[in-house]
Amino acid sequence: GAGYTVFEHNSHGIEQELTVFVPVDDEGGAPLKVQRLVLKNDTARTRKLSVTYYVEWTLGEVRESSQMHVITNWDDEVEAIIARNHYHPDYADRVAFAAISLPVESYTGDRTNFLGRNRSMGNPAAMERTGLCRRTGAGLDPCAALQTILRLAPGEQMEITCVLGQAQ
Repeated sequence: GAGYTVFEHNSHGIEQELTVFVPVDDEGGAPLKVQRLVLKNDTARTRKLSVTYYVEWTLGEVRESSQMHVITNWDDEVEAIIARNHYHPDYADRVAFAAISLPVESYTGDRTNFLGRNRSMGNPAAMERTGLCRRTGAGLDPCAALQTILRLAPGEQMEITCVLGQAQ
């Protein structure tokens, strides 16, 4: 549609609908990307699912030249991963953030740990574990991965919202 994209999928008895958009207003809108995931359990049994939101930080022009300067932190108050690049001449005073609408069970700001050795986004090692390592800070290959666990009763539907943005 105009200004949004919807992806639909059904597998293992779970209907999935992902809507991706950037909210706009008369002034153009805030630097924000929203992903709304709706899950519905079409099976006759309760399902326990994990939802993982993953982004790779650039915070500069090219990831390869800026990643060594990106520092990630977990913010307990807002339950989000915060990232900064104090060395970028234009963005040193800005903060980037990634958040998910349900309580976060685990998180990481370490892309190397998330993907695993000799692995890729097509088969990340973190998806074979029961949780993420809760590691953030300087000197990491920066990312934001937030994981939540949910239970869906038969016929139940749930909405999860993921937000990526930046602010002063």
